[in-house]
Amino acid sequence: MFIIRLMLGGLFIISGGEKVLGPLQNFLYVISAYQVFPPPLDQAAALVFPWVELAIGFCVFLGLWLRTALAGLLLMSLALMAIVGQAVIRQLPLDSCGCFGELIHLPLQGVFFLDLSVFVLTLLCLINIRKTSFFSLDQMYALPKSE
Repeated sequence: MFIIRLMLGGLFIISGGEKVLGPLQNFLYVISAYQVFPPPLDQAAALVFPWVELAIGFCVFLGLWLRTALAGLLLMSLALMAIVGQAVIRQLPLDSCGCFGELIHLPLQGVFFLDLSVFVLTLLCLINIRKTSFFSLDQMYALPKSE
């Protein structure tokens, strides 16, 4: 579970980092293409989402506030499945998901299954939180229990 935790955290660090470092307009264009939010919310989502993604990725990777970070990752993967799923059902003309900025371009159907995999792996990590917490900051800096 430790390796899965590192992979999940790393995936979201790369994904969020690519969006944070890239031009805001690129990600704003992608969000607008999904036709989920009205224009003012598109801009807010383009500003906030990459930072949330990056923060949750680092927390999962480092094992910091792990249970909360994994719950956030679970909710994020559900939201992403819903957004990508509605785009597939509506047959929106999207060439790439925008998940990894300009780094990697993936078709929407593939991204849906990637998000589903992230959901299942995150759920497994939450169910097996003791194994997932191996070599985590939470475990290393836990206060000793008083007896």
